[in-house]
Amino acid sequence: MREFKLAVDWGMGWPLNDIMSIEPRPNWDSLITPELKKRMFAWGKYFNDHADLESGSFLSEEKRKWFDLEGVRILNDLNDQAGHLYKFRLELWF
Repeated sequence: MREFKLAVDWGMGWPLNDIMSIEPRPNWDSLITPELKKRMFAWGKYFNDHADLESGSFLSEEKRKWFDLEGVRILNDLNDQAGHLYKFRLELWF
């Protein structure tokens, strides 16, 4: 089963590593709800807006906690909506 990593990085909006694969990208619009897709982009934007570029860490424990919990919620929703086709793994690298 194909596995995707759910992670953020500087300047990235879409938080799945399918954008870096040579394999065809799944048609996410047919697999996940528009609400989940919107939350995924918002999660990536939140990281870019609130994490410190030099240290890679959040300047507030409250912001970090929200970010981590939202990542887990997104992972759970991805598994609920597309886990029958793909494996998903959350990576909080920083």
